[in-house]
Amino acid sequence: MLDALGRVLAPMSRALDNMVGRAVIRLVQAGGYTQQLQAELSAGETKNDLDLLEPYGFTAQPLPGAIAVCLFVGGERENGAAILAHDQGRRPRTLAPGDVALYTDQDDPAASADDAPHRITLGRDRSVILRGKRFSFKCGDQEMILDEAEGFIVRASRVQVIKTDGGGP
Repeated sequence: MLDALGRVLAPMSRALDNMVGRAVIRLVQAGGYTQQLQAELSAGETKNDLDLLEPYGFTAQPLPGAIAVCLFVGGERENGAAILAHDQGRRPRTLAPGDVALYTDQDDPAASADDAPHRITLGRDRSVILRGKRFSFKCGDQEMILDEAEGFIVRASRVQVIKTDGGGP
């Protein structure tokens, strides 16, 4: 009886095992509507043209070597998508509990928010730390630039300086 039950459940068990997998990203094609990954799953299984599904309003191009979580509809390995890419070697490791950061591969993962050259850190203490060599703010034809080498630049048809007494603008 147990043998018969095992034979009946075996295909369902294999399908469930095939529904979720971890993969190492080998190649990223980012030029289309959806990024396409070539990834290596367990046991050397390579999948081409996996869609990398991203949250609305956010995109990032993972580098080869990053880890992806892949889902396969119905356990069919021909119908897969990656839902998450993570690069444990590049993830900042100096955040305080509750902090959030956007970062690039050019950051030192062990650098503090003050020392990371390409990081935006939103601190739980209500601090915002932006690090970069050049910041450009545009509003229509007006532009304000803060550049490490060039200093502060304003391209505007009119500049106003309004002094307040601390009670607001």
